[in-house]
Amino acid sequence: MANRREAVVPDRPALDVVPGLGDHAYVHEVSGMVDRAFIYSERWSVQQGRADRTGAQPEILEFERKLIKRCFKLGIPLFAHCVVRGSLEQNRLFKAGRSKARAGESPHNYGAAVDLIHGTKAWALSPKQWAVLGHLGKEVAAQAGIDVIWGGDWKFWDPAHWELANWRSIRAAYADGEDWDGRD
Repeated sequence: MANRREAVVPDRPALDVVPGLGDHAYVHEVSGMVDRAFIYSERWSVQQGRADRTGAQPEILEFERKLIKRCFKLGIPLFAHCVVRGSLEQNRLFKAGRSKARAGESPHNYGAAVDLIHGTKAWALSPKQWAVLGHLGKEVAAQAGIDVIWGGDWKFWDPAHWELANWRSIRAAYADGEDWDGRD
């Protein structure tokens, strides 16, 4: 009889257990990020076009689109705060201590990264909420066959950051001294 019951009980969805959160803990964390009214607002629509995507790698744009769509279905308003970043902005962030990379050392400089943040809370999510977004992003990337690295797994914790795992090979395609961003 136990075997029959096991056959009837469906498998849990992949998000049911988020590493570090335990069974069903994600429901509480997701509910704290849901803002369906905001998703249908003009402000959220404007946020979707905010980041510079000029020259961005198609794979990172596909990842961005799919993760935002996945979160939209859950009622979580995400948007890309940054995709492509020029050298002046990169050096400004480095000097301010908000980046570990100088100009030419960041995947953003090659359109190979995206910073995704909450539409109303920006970076002010709890570590558990970031863990849920990290899990969702990894799941989306695996389903799409896109090899990304999440900044939430780093010692220099940057949970909004996603980058293509092969971004250094993209950087290697530029000649030394070549103006890689064409902006600054």
